[in-house]
Amino acid sequence: MNRLIIENSGATGTLVVAKDGVIMLDQYFRGAAELAVCVEAVTESAGKPDEIIVGIGPGSYTGLRVAVATVLGMKLALGCRAFGCPSVLGYPGLNYVVIGDARRGTLFLADIRNGVMSDLPRLIPREEVLQQVGKIDTQQLFVTSRIAELSEAEVLIPEARWLVHRESSYTESVEPIYLKEPHITKPMDR
Repeated sequence: MNRLIIENSGATGTLVVAKDGVIMLDQYFRGAAELAVCVEAVTESAGKPDEIIVGIGPGSYTGLRVAVATVLGMKLALGCRAFGCPSVLGYPGLNYVVIGDARRGTLFLADIRNGVMSDLPRLIPREEVLQQVGKIDTQQLFVTSRIAELSEAEVLIPEARWLVHRESSYTESVEPIYLKEPHITKPMDR
């Protein structure tokens, strides 16, 4: 089974080609243009994938939408299957917590146990982060970007390489995980 896995929920994206669960190619990219170039290069060198897996967040709105659109286009053009996988599973280990900036004074918190996300990531007010982290029994804590309240935590973005063996969390839906309703700025009255 030849799989192409794309994770683009952070500032830098990653792309992996895995054959029968073994990583054959692992690349980093930045932005939509580099993703398109990487996808073209890997499909030329590794051949048509049997399946494409895309990280569905939470994370960068634009990054997730670009990756999903790329995967949907490839699915149609190549006739292969496509799956989504929560981006918060894109970390080493099986038991950890991921916290990321969800904007407008909130953070998201995802608790991963045995390599599975049992519930959707939850939103917490920024001022409650230390209290919420204190309630969780975990050895590993990752943050997707610098968070002042968690200055000791390791900043690490999700990577496609860690999604290779998360098959139990693959879903046929590639709809990104949205944590809250979109914030729409209304035009000013003039």
